[in-house]
Amino acid sequence: MWPWVAIVLPLAWGARRLLEPADAVHPMTGAIRVPFWDRLGIIKTAKVSAETSKWSELLSIAAWVLLVAAAMRPVWWGKPILNQQSSHNIMLALDVSGSMEEQDFDLNRHPATRLQILKAVSDDFIRSRSGDNLGIVIFGSEAYTYAPLSPDIKTLRELLGEIGIGIAGTQTAVGDALALAVQGVASVPTDSQIVILMSDGVSNAGRVSVDEAIKLATAQGIKVYTVGIGSDAQMIQDFFGMVQINSSQSLDEKTLQHIAQKTGGSYFRAKSTQELADIYATINRLEPVERDAEFVRPRQDLFFIPLLMAMLLLAWLKGRQK
Repeated sequence: MWPWVAIVLPLAWGARRLLEPADAVHPMTGAIRVPFWDRLGIIKTAKVSAETSKWSELLSIAAWVLLVAAAMRPVWWGKPILNQQSSHNIMLALDVSGSMEEQDFDLNRHPATRLQILKAVSDDFIRSRSGDNLGIVIFGSEAYTYAPLSPDIKTLRELLGEIGIGIAGTQTAVGDALALAVQGVASVPTDSQIVILMSDGVSNAGRVSVDEAIKLATAQGIKVYTVGIGSDAQMIQDFFGMVQINSSQSLDEKTLQHIAQKTGGSYFRAKSTQELADIYATINRLEPVERDAEFVRPRQDLFFIPLLMAMLLLAWLKGRQK
């Protein structure tokens, strides 16, 4: 707001009092003289009542005051609102290869695929990180940025629910996924940049090696938490009796441990739905949601209100003079 503009308010009064009328300044050209006035009987002098003249003067003053008020740029300030700034960038790198269709987990006491459990528990994690920037990379034979970094948790959760098995291919490109997640999490400057990479297999596809991706992460100072997904060996009944199967035999724990160690993160093993939930809870404790809080007040310019009123008054006065 510019209150100092109010100093121009007396200018209109001063101009009216100090400046002489036009016909006094230029008597020869100030008025049109008609020598045969008396002969024009059809022409009569318009008489303006004193009351009408007074109202016109008051409205002109009001229009001037409104114009000055608009020039002062009045502003409406709302109540202070707490604005919390994000302190974390978190990119989830989710394995959606064919092996994630294995049903060795349970959800609400019913068999569930690894991807179903991963989506359900990741949804809870995303919901708990309100205020942070989160994104999703999915990978199979190829790696894709499924959702770029954003504080829009609602949309991210909706997109998470639409992920399906094999949409990125059936193999496992861990190096590509890690490199793409590092690139995505570093796209928005912040103090804390984290990648959570979850996989149930061995890196057997892609153009970027795991070691190259690790170098990218360490160069950017990005911490990587890795999670190996899959249950332990189980005894099941088949036609020939009880046999032992190990659905996690393809899990490359050494590579996941190597990634976490080199980047300053941690490796976790999720053998059940509860263990995966506990892993996310542990990451929440290791990377607490800390936001820089500041109060902001919403502002709205109101200059257009007195300006519009002044323009309407001037238009009305102009119409009265015709």
